[in-house]
Amino acid sequence: MWKLVIEDDEGKRTVVPLTRGEYTIGRREGSSIRLTERNVSRGHARLSRKEPTSTPIDGAEAGDRPKFVLEDMTSYNGVFVNGLRVTHAQPLDHGDLVQIGDYRIVLQDDSVTDSPSSIAGSSTVPGGGAGRAATLLDRPNRLVMLQGPTPGTEFPLDRERLMIGRAEDADISINHNSVSRLHCEVHALGDSRFELVDKGSSNGVRVNGADLQRGFVEPGDTIELGDVKFRFVGAGQIFRQESQRLAVVPDRVVDKHPANRSRITNALPLTVFALVALAGVAGAWTYARPRLKAMTPAPESSEEVLLREAKKFCTSDDCEAAHERVQSEIPEASRWRNSQDFKDIERQWAEVVLGRAGREPDSATKRALYQRVAQAMSVDAERRKLAADRLQDLDSSGRTVATDPMALPPMTVKPHPDDLLARPEASRKAAAPTGDAVVPLASAASSNHAAASVDDRVRQLALVGTTDSKVQLRQELEPRVYSGRASEAEVRLLISTCKDLSDKACVQQARAALKQVETASP
Repeated sequence: MWKLVIEDDEGKRTVVPLTRGEYTIGRREGSSIRLTERNVSRGHARLSRKEPTSTPIDGAEAGDRPKFVLEDMTSYNGVFVNGLRVTHAQPLDHGDLVQIGDYRIVLQDDSVTDSPSSIAGSSTVPGGGAGRAATLLDRPNRLVMLQGPTPGTEFPLDRERLMIGRAEDADISINHNSVSRLHCEVHALGDSRFELVDKGSSNGVRVNGADLQRGFVEPGDTIELGDVKFRFVGAGQIFRQESQRLAVVPDRVVDKHPANRSRITNALPLTVFALVALAGVAGAWTYARPRLKAMTPAPESSEEVLLREAKKFCTSDDCEAAHERVQSEIPEASRWRNSQDFKDIERQWAEVVLGRAGREPDSATKRALYQRVAQAMSVDAERRKLAADRLQDLDSSGRTVATDPMALPPMTVKPHPDDLLARPEASRKAAAPTGDAVVPLASAASSNHAAASVDDRVRQLALVGTTDSKVQLRQELEPRVYSGRASEAEVRLLISTCKDLSDKACVQQARAALKQVETASP
């Protein structure tokens, strides 16, 4: 029997037997295989089964087995097979790895192997690693050079301590004159956690654009040593070269032979002439520059291109993907957040969410939707106030949120950072597991930590959104969380607040508390 082994970014796996001729994959309700992460399009991909032309008999060759073909249905973030983006109908075979959003999917044929399947980064892919998926998923933590003398080169972080520098005897030797002989050191701390230490380099160490003397690095971070740039890729993750800008950077120009003073003296008349000529050229340029500038259109920035593309996908009934992309890829300090396109996308997203909340019959889900808009500082004040007023109306109504232990999502979904006060697990609905209906991907138990309402002080601090209010909000939440008195929503709110304050230690402690809350759930 053929089947798909699906794993999300939290390591939760689900097996889907392939018994039908065609499956639709996407976030839309009614999809054959529904993946609910927000980086999955509503109609993302289609998987078709192609039966063999001849009837299989004993001793039949592999060509007589059924074949599967995967197609990208013009998704926003694309479909990748064994690390390469799908641009046409892509045939699949046993052991192939498919990536859709944050999901990793392996196609498995039980007739090839009966061993248990696992697609975790440290496990073995079904079939004894016969396909490219096994090689890709077994890769260790590593640094991939994005910009430097050898772009695309991967450097595994497979030792407890690694020295990076220009010296030939360095563990990772980078032949570039902007890199010091002993530039920095990488310390392995376990559980895929690493510490980066600057060893007194001339040009310093930067992580995600910020100078760093000593600190932690995580998968996805960008590390710069002088003019050389790396991407930290976690174990089992796939680095897509086509989505990264790789560039060869030449050595810096260094004047090793400064001019002799006597030569400067002899060249003085020529220098004076050159300065006069340059002054004339500068005057002509000053005169002509406004006219040339008016005639030459300014090149588009990456943020401008991103906003234009995202605005095309922002419709009156689905603006989630566009909202997620501009929020994650346009920095908080960018001037493009004040542009009309950015404001239009956020306004349209807020109206879609408010509309969904108005039609939502479940009180807990309605509350979570209103909270998302009320706490989104990129949305205009009028719509945030409208969402806050609706929340107060819900609080004053005194209605009790009904919970149904059978109403569960088709797959466990990690809440988005905007979902500071997440909806209760027990209030979501799963697809019916009937013959041609949705294929359920996961089941879960109802949580006793579902959707406790936070008090007015915490809610008001969360709505203000300033740095001072976030510090006060953290001080208000930490005693509750670490004493075990906080609800799951309050723990997630603390995690989001610590992220906004750029306190990684606080984020890690709060995540540990969240795991205890989830573990304590029946």
